[in-house]
Amino acid sequence: MNNGGPGRSPFGPPGGGRPQGPPPAGPFGQGPFAPAGAPQARTVPGYSAPPAPAQADLTPVGPPTALLVASGVLAAAGIAIGALFWAQWQSLIGWLLAGPIAIGVVALFSSKDTMRRTSAVYLRPGWIMGAYVAVMVLVAAGVLVGAFGFAIWVGRR
Repeated sequence: MNNGGPGRSPFGPPGGGRPQGPPPAGPFGQGPFAPAGAPQARTVPGYSAPPAPAQADLTPVGPPTALLVASGVLAAAGIAIGALFWAQWQSLIGWLLAGPIAIGVVALFSSKDTMRRTSAVYLRPGWIMGAYVAVMVLVAAGVLVGAFGFAIWVGRR
């Protein structure tokens, strides 16, 4: 096999036959591999500088506690109505308040809290997890009281 002599590559000259040195200047100037003394293009026709980045909103935000309180109040009202109208059809109203409605408000709380956690500064109070658990216990108790009260009414009919 003849490769053109000793020390010559069988694949041709280095760089595939292209001239060595910095790349030719294109529409954006010499590029990052130009020699240190090479002039760099400062502007490009038809191009304007990008707008300054928007300042991040550094206002601290926290969880939407009003929604959590509203859910707790709905669950407590469901317990009260379910117990007050025990073994009557109205206990179903307590189940509705403590069940689908209160759970929907908790879901809204979770959704809004997740959105707020994406902000630059999110401050979560230490008591919020305990409050969430307490609301969920109230919701479960309200659902049980309303459901059992309604079931007893249906069973007696």
